[in-house]
Amino acid sequence: MSLLSVQNIQKSFGKTQVLKNISFSLDKGEVLAIIGSSGSGKTTLLRCLNFLETPQKGKITVNGSVLFDSSDISRTSDSQIRKNRLHFGLVFQSFNLFPQYKVIENIMLAPQLAAKEQLKKTGEFMGAANFKDAQEIIRETAFSLLDRVGLSEKKDSYPCNLSGGQQQRVAIARALALNPDVLCFDEPTSALDPELTGEVLNVIRGLKTSDSTMIVVTHEIEFARDVADKIIFMDEGVIAEEGTPDQVINNPQNPRTKEFLSRFNH
Repeated sequence: MSLLSVQNIQKSFGKTQVLKNISFSLDKGEVLAIIGSSGSGKTTLLRCLNFLETPQKGKITVNGSVLFDSSDISRTSDSQIRKNRLHFGLVFQSFNLFPQYKVIENIMLAPQLAAKEQLKKTGEFMGAANFKDAQEIIRETAFSLLDRVGLSEKKDSYPCNLSGGQQQRVAIARALALNPDVLCFDEPTSALDPELTGEVLNVIRGLKTSDSTMIVVTHEIEFARDVADKIIFMDEGVIAEEGTPDQVINNPQNPRTKEFLSRFNH
């Protein structure tokens, strides 16, 4: 069974259809890279997966549980959507860190909110029976994640005192803090200069393990070739081509894929 199954997702804004029957699946531990021109629907697809947008049609299943089904309106309640979002982590183009909080606080914030809600409902969060103990677990996890992205020494810094690459690495740690089933990246290096781009791509590369399932929307074709298990090329709201990096990047069959890739030196 696939970890993630996306079936016939359709999304329109007014009369403009942005996603047209998008379907794909992803196994645990796989990395999917999504490439394509601006306006092809890549970011909208990620926003639908993270329940920041609601598709008009389609179905999203994670670990065999249906999170969204357009034929079942009960799955679109606010509480259900909040619960669904816990399955996905999202790293934005523009970092979106909270400037008033220190680095460690940015990473701890979402787990703290989740802990309060879960303690209220079940009386337990990650083995802790009260918020004080849960807070300690959350803090230890945050320290561990900062170490994983190479920023332990910046735990008490504010975002304004970090480089763009460091801010994006904090954003990656924050996205990992709730241990999502699927970690999504929306053009994570588009706001960075070439030197900082390499810094962030190395962190993402280091996250690839048999337990880490990722979707990366990227314009870094070499990175996609090196890291992805599967590649999707999107064009005007449809999946124009999909396959392994060798199939899509080295031997594209669709004329639009060939035209898109011809813009890059690869």
